[in-house]
Amino acid sequence: MIAAFCNGERIDALPLDSRAAHYGDGAFTTMRVHAGRIAFWPSHRQRLVDACHALHLSDPDWVGIDALLRRESAKLGSVLLKLALVPTADGRGYARVWPSPCDVYLFVHDVPVVDPLTYRHGLDLVTARAGFATDLAAGIKTLSRLDQVLVAPRQAGHDVLVVDRDGLVRSAQSGNVFALYGTRWVTPPVGPGAIAGVMRSMLLQSPPSGFSARVQVMHRDALDHADEVLLCNAVRGIVPVQRLDARTYSHRDGSAALMRRFHPELGLPEA
Repeated sequence: MIAAFCNGERIDALPLDSRAAHYGDGAFTTMRVHAGRIAFWPSHRQRLVDACHALHLSDPDWVGIDALLRRESAKLGSVLLKLALVPTADGRGYARVWPSPCDVYLFVHDVPVVDPLTYRHGLDLVTARAGFATDLAAGIKTLSRLDQVLVAPRQAGHDVLVVDRDGLVRSAQSGNVFALYGTRWVTPPVGPGAIAGVMRSMLLQSPPSGFSARVQVMHRDALDHADEVLLCNAVRGIVPVQRLDARTYSHRDGSAALMRRFHPELGLPEA
């Protein structure tokens, strides 16, 4: 980690009574900065606005947040910014006032290194089943990510496709899933196990010319009949899947079109 801030002031550690540490209470988004500009910042901000409403948090000082993000982005040029909203600690116990004031944390990280060949050739994906409790904050990227920790892939160069007990596709371990049928990209609805990712929303709102995108319930078996499968998030961008369990995908045209559409703002390979 390069630096950390709480409410604009530099810090070295989280407070011992932080609700983030004790309960995973709060929400966050992770943004990629390229050439001093935050990629898709309006969508990241809207994601946190939605999280405030869902988690009963008071709106933070967005003007101050904008200033802090602009300062760090301009100073460092190419980094990752993790912005977290955490309800202010007010004593022991789960209960808190609604709406709760929140502390604004910013964590600055180096950009992760991804092998460019991953974007060209794709990665291997294996299926993992997971059970999800009823989620009152379905689709919100809360600080509690234990499900993702427990399904993490055990092998480098692999990722995990998460399905529920009924075999319905939810997400990848660290991103949303899209499957291509002809010229139509399809992604599962948000809900337990599937967040409303920023890259997901960008793809749904503005797919490249010649393609459409929609939300649709998908069973794991349907992916065996897809022309292409990809994973996406706002850090790695669009990552094609080369193999899912025993099924191999040889086409890349749809994924390449998405990379050309979205990767320039992220500073990632365009195909």
